[in-house]
Amino acid sequence: MEIKILALILIFFANFRICQSKRYDGYSLYSVTPMNVDHLKFLQNLERQKYIDVIFWKSPYKLFTDVQFLVNPSDKDLFLERAGHFRLEAKLLLNDIQQAFEHQNVRQYHRLRVETFTWQNYHTLADVYQWLADIALKYPAQIDLTSIGKSAEGRDIFVVGLKTSGAKPVVIVEGGIHGDEWIATEFVTYLIYQLVYNKNPRLQDLVARYHWYLIPIVNPDGFEYSHNVDRLWRKNRRILGNGHGVDLNRNFDYSFGKHGISSDPNDDHYCGPTSFSEPETKALTEFITMKGDNLKFYFSFHAYGQKIIIPFSDRINHVDNYREMENYGKQAILKMYKLYGVKYSVGTTYDTLGLRISGNSASWVKKNLKVKYVFTFLLRDNGSYGHALPPEQILPTCEETLEGLVEIMTAKPRRVKTLFGAASVPRTSVLLILVCLVMKWYTYSFLIIMIVNMRKSITLLIFSITLNYCLCIKYHNYTLYRGIPVTDHHLHFFHNLSIMFDVKFWRPPGLMYRPIEFTIKPEDKGLFLKMADENGIYLTTIIPDVQRAFDMQTVKTYIRRKMETFDWRNYFRLDDIYSWMRDLNRAYPRETQLASLGQTHENRDIMAIRIVLKGSSLRSTVIVEGGIHAREWISPAFVTYFIHEILRARHSTDSEMKKIAMTYEWFFVPVLNPDGYEYTHVTDRMWRKNRRGQFGVDLNRNFAHNFGTVGATFHKNSEVYCGQSAFSEPETLAMAKLVQVNSKNLEYYLSFHSYGQYMIIPYADTKKHIENFHEVKKMGLQAADRIFGKYQTYYTVGTSYDTVGYMTSGVSGCWVKRMFRVPYVATFELRDDGYYGFALPPNLILPTCLETMEGVISFLTPRTNKYSKLDQPFSAGHGSTILDNIVIVCNVLMFIIVRFY
Repeated sequence: MEIKILALILIFFANFRICQSKRYDGYSLYSVTPMNVDHLKFLQNLERQKYIDVIFWKSPYKLFTDVQFLVNPSDKDLFLERAGHFRLEAKLLLNDIQQAFEHQNVRQYHRLRVETFTWQNYHTLADVYQWLADIALKYPAQIDLTSIGKSAEGRDIFVVGLKTSGAKPVVIVEGGIHGDEWIATEFVTYLIYQLVYNKNPRLQDLVARYHWYLIPIVNPDGFEYSHNVDRLWRKNRRILGNGHGVDLNRNFDYSFGKHGISSDPNDDHYCGPTSFSEPETKALTEFITMKGDNLKFYFSFHAYGQKIIIPFSDRINHVDNYREMENYGKQAILKMYKLYGVKYSVGTTYDTLGLRISGNSASWVKKNLKVKYVFTFLLRDNGSYGHALPPEQILPTCEETLEGLVEIMTAKPRRVKTLFGAASVPRTSVLLILVCLVMKWYTYSFLIIMIVNMRKSITLLIFSITLNYCLCIKYHNYTLYRGIPVTDHHLHFFHNLSIMFDVKFWRPPGLMYRPIEFTIKPEDKGLFLKMADENGIYLTTIIPDVQRAFDMQTVKTYIRRKMETFDWRNYFRLDDIYSWMRDLNRAYPRETQLASLGQTHENRDIMAIRIVLKGSSLRSTVIVEGGIHAREWISPAFVTYFIHEILRARHSTDSEMKKIAMTYEWFFVPVLNPDGYEYTHVTDRMWRKNRRGQFGVDLNRNFAHNFGTVGATFHKNSEVYCGQSAFSEPETLAMAKLVQVNSKNLEYYLSFHSYGQYMIIPYADTKKHIENFHEVKKMGLQAADRIFGKYQTYYTVGTSYDTVGYMTSGVSGCWVKRMFRVPYVATFELRDDGYYGFALPPNLILPTCLETMEGVISFLTPRTNKYSKLDQPFSAGHGSTILDNIVIVCNVLMFIIVRFY
């Protein structure tokens, strides 16, 4: 009788739990990518206020980073309406998530038959624990199964130890700390199986070399609850206040409660009332601490995202042995990619996900126990299924993850070449050779160059006048599109776009998930859209008619000697900028000096202004470059604003502004490319290069830093044509002379471009972070915070590869840093993030200038190291120097080749 009653009770509770199981019928999984601040704010408000019933799988943290969430079917129309209002494209990934969950079939394990536990299906807590008990029973000499403690609901937390003899380093593997991340538990069980059964020599070696401890499910209560009640349950099952459960990976005593957490018990990221408040984190911590003296590797497995994350999770900077771990991580993801073509990325939580978190296990282990190698894996996938990863992907995920783990533990450091290797040709020898060549060719070339240039000047003048009147290019009905490549195939499509169509890239292809902006001719739009649709390309229309946007960029005329008419609410032509600079020189004769650095192909002056404020104590030099790319109108606008602010700073109430203005000697070149800038006003608004011939040269590919090696081309029609030799152009040669003559105490070189909202740190031709990159990045991040504080404009800081996703060579800032060892070099890509691009309207000029000035003030805060600087006369760089001779040689040789070949 008692047995029957007990059976009835068990049946009742089983049925009760099934009846109480939460379902997600009709919930749709969407992916969106915030392209501007309004998009990001909309998504963040959606997460916080929940006026639409959504469940975020991947939260909104920063621009251009994909976000995934479920939408309740009853709120789907409202969500799509609001998304349409914000011009936010929502990509439907799964129409009914409940169907995807039901496809995650759970197979029952047959007790004592270990071969029935496979990785073609998911498993319940009872089956995982039974399988662990069975293999421990079957292999008592190899496996030690013990409980390290109890969960909130009294379940055991099991650890599998592989028995080996002797004193050896320890490896701890943790999985299942979040209830809904089923794939993490599946991988740890797969790893246990492979370590026990596999005959692979590399694995056998790792078993022999280390003491292994593996915890498949840190959170057994949450794991069980996700199977029986709520598939998306993340936390443990401690009942606290009005909510249920604590996010165990926010409950460790590492910067507890500071970043990426919630104090609301109902929130998925509720960190608990205190660190280690939960029995699961206490048990895990005590076990790790007990093994900590000899702990070498700590691995934590999660889902999803396809990342390998390196501590520390709350830091923006890379500290400790980050570089070494990044090196191993990159070798691992290469191995993983070769297996199934699945791409992972490596970095800190901030690098990979764009956010900071605290209270996580991996950072606590690294910080408190000083463990050398700590890695967190976010397993498949990239969001197409998310937590609904289908069973057929379990085994491939396990196999590729094992490849990555083994590679991390066995990889050797990759050799890094030094800055000046032994194989380098001594610089003194190079200079001697060049001097000899100068002496040989100088006499023969001088007369020829003078004659040819005279003929060229007359021809160019006539030709340019004709062009200005006859060939004015318009962009009526040209559409500006944005595309985001999410596969290699997409990226290949965008790289080949200029072959198929006459496109102009505003932001060229770089890496996957990086936005690409480009214009398409109206007659090509139909075919292009059809091809994009066939290739599954995600597109956004940014500007339907580019010419209309350009026409809104009003250009104002400056009235001579009325300096108040030069404002930053309109754009100005070259002659007006130069007239304003001359009036400044007259208004501040003792504090400014105006000079021409040289003349362009079309005989325009390249004007520079030197500023030394009265009463300032000279410490070091700042050189500011603007307008190197013709179409980037906001760049000269900001540099002129910068000049204005420096000159009025002596009487300013802004103590910071006054301090930096009085500290440095200043050199400004507002328009380094005068011909190109004027050409954009009268002929082609989208012109980028200088005006050499009919093709032009990209001046920011023409400097002598790894000239012509990457991100540049020798094809004249290309937007990034680098010229036939370094410093072949009068504009780059003039700038080089200015820098060289004033390089003695040069501390800062700042270059201003548009667009993208990036702060780019040298070097642009490498993926590596070298020299004082981390110091400059820290300064850049502080500057970015100041910029954000003004109007919430978000800047990204890093190398060219880090930010825009591609590498370039021949860049001005890189040449300055390498040639003259200038400590602080940065390129600012100003507003916006692509919504207007080069068509930035006049009403955004002043806000751009104001916020950028905040960042510049932060960046130029005087360093602790002092520079000695003599007050010497302003030099435009005229006179014979070694650099001049090098350039003469290059120009002479190239002239002879072109003229007589």
